[in-house]
Amino acid sequence: MPATLAALESALATGAEAEWLAQLSDEEVREQVQRALQADRKLWTQYPDSLGSCLLARTFGVKALASLHRAWSEELAGRGRPWIRPLRQLPVEVLPLAELESAQGLSLGGLHVPRFVTDDELLLTARRYHPTAQQPEPRRKERLRWRWAEGRASVEPEPPGDEAAAKYPQFVSDGWGPTYLIRAEGAPRVALPCPDEGSAFARWSADGSRLIVYGTHDEYAGGFVYVVHPETLAVERKLEVDSPVSRVADGGGQMVVSTSRSGTVGWVDGRKHVLPIFGYEFALSPSGKYVATFAGALKIWSLAELVRHEAQPPEPGFPPRFDPSGDRLLCDRELLDGRTGQRIARLKPELGPYLEGGPPQPWLYFGTRVLICTHGGLQLWDARSGKPLKLKTRLGFSQRDTLAFDREGSRLAALVDGQNGVTLHELPHGRLVRTLGFELAGATLGMAEDGSMLVVQQGAQVEVRTADGALVRRCGSTSEAVGRRGWHDPAPRFSRDGRRVAARVGEGWRIWTLASGEEERVEDGAGDDLTEVADFAGPRPAGWKLAIGRSSVFTHEASGTTIALPVSGGWQFNPADPRICICNELLAVLEG
Repeated sequence: MPATLAALESALATGAEAEWLAQLSDEEVREQVQRALQADRKLWTQYPDSLGSCLLARTFGVKALASLHRAWSEELAGRGRPWIRPLRQLPVEVLPLAELESAQGLSLGGLHVPRFVTDDELLLTARRYHPTAQQPEPRRKERLRWRWAEGRASVEPEPPGDEAAAKYPQFVSDGWGPTYLIRAEGAPRVALPCPDEGSAFARWSADGSRLIVYGTHDEYAGGFVYVVHPETLAVERKLEVDSPVSRVADGGGQMVVSTSRSGTVGWVDGRKHVLPIFGYEFALSPSGKYVATFAGALKIWSLAELVRHEAQPPEPGFPPRFDPSGDRLLCDRELLDGRTGQRIARLKPELGPYLEGGPPQPWLYFGTRVLICTHGGLQLWDARSGKPLKLKTRLGFSQRDTLAFDREGSRLAALVDGQNGVTLHELPHGRLVRTLGFELAGATLGMAEDGSMLVVQQGAQVEVRTADGALVRRCGSTSEAVGRRGWHDPAPRFSRDGRRVAARVGEGWRIWTLASGEEERVEDGAGDDLTEVADFAGPRPAGWKLAIGRSSVFTHEASGTTIALPVSGGWQFNPADPRICICNELLAVLEG
């Protein structure tokens, strides 16, 4: 049996997968291919056209599989049907032992925080909240029991609350600082161990024999976990990590710890290990052998296997994006060729945490000439080579500033929230070109691609001026009440031809033609990128539709071929060739 994709498809259809794998003589190759198939089995079973593309993504760049990968790519290309060609690897780290998703008659909605009853049985309880206008439904009155080793899940009524549950001992806090223990009604509160100037939370261990105290050091400089004797309050064990601790699960003498910047940490047999899982909601089994995670789906992992595949501590980097020309691609801390994905430079940004506030917005701009980061101060790189650029005139901006850039990134405009003056600077020098006076005391700012015009927005109004300060047009309502701009609200923007300007007002977009002042309204649902509006929309691959959920489903419209990838979106498309696309996990080309 040849090791072709066609033979694999036949083997899967006839139950002969083991025979197909057996003819891969090298044990390492056979194991890696088997893991790749297992990782996405649910996906390509539901979407059969996905098999080849998923397998290629999982095996890209693996030396032992180079010849197979090349042969499979040639085979898919020769079929004349759409497929997705990876330009980087989608690694198989650790496979869960079991997984449970919402299905007909079995919803995970409204549930949270898994709890092990035994090593083989897990409970999800109802999320506690009060109905609001945004969430009018009452809280769920059910819980879910999953006997994962048997593959059985059932929904059962929530048991009545125990009104006689003991109120004491209890934990109280003043908001920042130590947590206090009150042992009985009328008893004084006792401060639990906490670092000087730090802040702590507390809970009982799973077996109720110890206190677990955890939190942050002063100024969020690190995190800690203390195992404390409940009577003497002596600290029996300590765990120190590089960032604040937000959640702790324990069982069988082991711990799993969620941190704000250091990843999910396993404290196993007295040693720290960065685990290759996300720490949303999680629990540890009574023996300490299994970890349950809950983030859309419920998964069971072997703690020993997670430790064996220990990850590197996470390093802050840049979200993926192409420059406006499509020639360059930014991904994490790397500058890449925008068409091939080949590395051009490794960047070294300073991306430390903020104690209060944050950087001016946008904190990242990728021009055709200059890459700009405002996080931790203004940092610049040559967008072609990745070489760091030095400002000759020092510039400083605060969280109250809104910035705007031209297409190249060689012009920077800055507006302080609520003020009338906009400063215009030249990059990478930093020289002040001029200060422009606007009638509006603006909250947000935008710049035309060629740098010829600037727009300031205040509520439902916009004011457009040339880079020399001449008034172009004022548009919008002076009487319409609009809520204060939020930190994540998009800035006003010009169309690519510079003839129109768009601004988000309330729940929808408004677009004005600069020559006439004519207004067009785009109702909410168009998204922040004005994806359906000509000359504002970002690049999209012609002939393909994309649906994003827990996976990304690409549908080739002409042929009906549907290919699902095991990544959950955030896709960016190359402006020069939108078939080339990237998300946080994968860089690929839509072929067909």
